[in-house]
Amino acid sequence: MSDQAAQNAAAAIESIPLYTHLERINSGLAALGIGPSDPIQPEQLFALDQWHYHGTEAIRAAAEQLGLGPTSRVLEIGSGLGGPARYLAHTTLCQVTALELQPKVHTIAAELTQRCGLDGRVVHVCGNALRHPIPDAAFDAVVSWLAVLHIPDRRLLYARLARALRPGGGCYIEDLCMRGSFRPHEWRDLYDIVFAVSVTGIEAHVDDLRAAGFVDITASDQTADWAPYTSARLAAWQAGHADYARLHGEGAYAAQETFYAAIARLFASGNLGGVRLVARAP
Repeated sequence: MSDQAAQNAAAAIESIPLYTHLERINSGLAALGIGPSDPIQPEQLFALDQWHYHGTEAIRAAAEQLGLGPTSRVLEIGSGLGGPARYLAHTTLCQVTALELQPKVHTIAAELTQRCGLDGRVVHVCGNALRHPIPDAAFDAVVSWLAVLHIPDRRLLYARLARALRPGGGCYIEDLCMRGSFRPHEWRDLYDIVFAVSVTGIEAHVDDLRAAGFVDITASDQTADWAPYTSARLAAWQAGHADYARLHGEGAYAAQETFYAAIARLFASGNLGGVRLVARAP
């Protein structure tokens, strides 16, 4: 991927409704009585910085699956505002390298981590997962939540992750997958609202992991759980419209409603699903 292509990808992701109106993080903290430079307890961020399905419960499950602890070194791909990285570091005492493409999101994430006193355990890195230097055999685990779908060359990504792991290291990924043929308007939702550029069937994920050298690969279809989750999330979001808009503004509310509604529609169609992939480096 060229420098220009990388910049274009970052700009496209930054335009996703989920990643606009980032000032809502500070306004959410302000509602808790926390000023823009005040220290933060990690738990105070959990409602604000976990943007994947099932929040900290999903991160805890991954930590248990991977057996993470104080000696573990973890690489997170597409770390966003740093919620999962901070949770892992705070609860398991592991060391996390959090790799995020978007400069603005990266800057906010690093600041939040510093204010939580976790900058000794979480290192934030701004870069493209397909190009940024990643040392070989440096990590015990790699993790990613709903980020691989934004990365155009998944096979290259998985090959890089395999090299980054020590022998026997674990890989844990949650991502979107294709369960049926998308119709034209669904492709538009995927590209224009979600920026999902590498959504495929589950078997293609498995094939790419196998081609990268991973072994003991398990793929669990999460659709039966995620579809009702996305529907309930949208309903709860709409029910809380007035309170959220009062705190963060109508623009912030509308942007996230656009994103949540698109995801709920795609899952309701039966053509979009979710997958959890767990594998091991040989």
